[in-house]
Amino acid sequence: MSKAVPIITNVQMSASEVPLGKPFNIKVTSNNQGDTADIQIVSISFPNLTSIDNSDIITIKNHNFNQKPEFVKTGEEIGSKYSGLSKATTAKYPFIEFYSRPWKTDAIYQAEIEIKPLNIGRFVIFIKAVSLPHNNEISHYPQTGIKDHQEEFVEVYSVNVRD
Repeated sequence: MSKAVPIITNVQMSASEVPLGKPFNIKVTSNNQGDTADIQIVSISFPNLTSIDNSDIITIKNHNFNQKPEFVKTGEEIGSKYSGLSKATTAKYPFIEFYSRPWKTDAIYQAEIEIKPLNIGRFVIFIKAVSLPHNNEISHYPQTGIKDHQEEFVEVYSVNVRD
C-alpha cells in the first residue's frame, strides 16, 4: 500500500498587516516525502469569508499543480475526517483546493494567491495538505493542532487588516 507523506514546506506572506482595501500575497510550497500519491491536495481556506465569488477578493496569481484549482463555495457538500465523501459535511466557508494527480515522491508544487480583505480585523487563513488514498496520520499535514470545518488539522496564518 502506498504511503505518501504530504508536507507544507514553506508559507510566505507578503505582509503581517495591511490597510483595508490593499491586497497581500501568500505563497504555499508543498512536497511529498513518501511514496507517490494518487492525488495530493493543498487546501487554502478562508474562515472569515462567506464567499469568494467576487474575483476582487481572491486571485490566483500562479501555480504549478497538474490540475486546475477547485474553488469550493460555502454550502457545498465536502468530505470530512479524511474520509472523502463517505463522511460528508457542508462547507462553512470557502476554500481553494490545489492538487496534482499523481504526486510523485519529492515533487514540489507551489501556489501563490492574492487576497484583498473586505473588513478590518484579523484575516485568518487555514492551510493543510492531504494525500489520497488516506492511509493513516502520515497521509495529512499537519498531524496535530486545530481542526477546520472538515474536522481535519490545519496550520493557521493571519494578517491584521487596519483602517
